[in-house]
Amino acid sequence: MNIVYYCFAGAHASVVASAIHCGYLPADRVPAYGEFIALPHYDRTAPRLIGSPYLMGRDEFGHNVFFLGLRDQRLPLMAAVGTLLTTAGVNSGAYLFQDAFPLINFSTKIGGLLSKRYCLTSFGRLITVWGMQRQYPAFVALVAAVKDGLRQ
Repeated sequence: MNIVYYCFAGAHASVVASAIHCGYLPADRVPAYGEFIALPHYDRTAPRLIGSPYLMGRDEFGHNVFFLGLRDQRLPLMAAVGTLLTTAGVNSGAYLFQDAFPLINFSTKIGGLLSKRYCLTSFGRLITVWGMQRQYPAFVALVAAVKDGLRQ
């Protein structure tokens, strides 16, 4: 099984969700600023690489866990990917796609914009992490729901 968390740019929501899934971020507390920034891909996805899946790691079940940015085309692209996989004869149970973008709050969006578009990286990252810390329990709940689905 391959689990793919996706979001707008593949820099915040999908990175955090996949990191929680792999155990790189804790599920029992909100991480500190440094823990987010220490993630190899947090706020570091180059715009030209959006659309390319990245392997975050493996989970405790042995599943590959990826993250992916799809800009504002998340819904049509996921429909296209599903159709392509079915047409290619890939077992529908081989991939699980989970949208993490709905969990992103305004602070993280603004911070990402400042960091990526306006090159105010340090300030933007500070704001993205502040926003992620406020939403962190929702990310933990999302990952827990994905893992519960995998167990069944």
